[in-house]
Amino acid sequence: MHEDLTPMLYGVMAAILEEPGSGQRQLANRLGVDAVTLGQMIEFLERKGLVKRQVDPDDRRARQLYLTRRGTDLRHRLRPSLLAAQERILAPLAKAERAALLDMLARVIEANDSYARPGHGRRKPRPKTDLPIDGIGRRQ
Repeated sequence: MHEDLTPMLYGVMAAILEEPGSGQRQLANRLGVDAVTLGQMIEFLERKGLVKRQVDPDDRRARQLYLTRRGTDLRHRLRPSLLAAQERILAPLAKAERAALLDMLARVIEANDSYARPGHGRRKPRPKTDLPIDGIGRRQ
């Protein structure tokens, strides 16, 4: 992809454009990536002048994400070549088959969304205990 963007970075930009002002944590959940990885992607896009972070007025610890004018222009400039690539990939299918395939793929992804979340099924739940925890996380 052009401009040193991976498909995932382009997807991050598209998601921000769809929901300007969304929080970094919410975006990570929506895209199924861990917050640290998304943070690194946002930093990269920010250094390139494509994304900006602003302090959330309702929660000073949170950041809202926006595409810059340069980011919006780049996304719009790349979109035709990405649509052309999609067209080439789907060319063997009739128009109705393409629509059906994309619909089925979307349903499969949505139905399995929980499996895409970081840590799904890899960590055992912590045992619950009645012992109180002090202010720094140690058992008393």
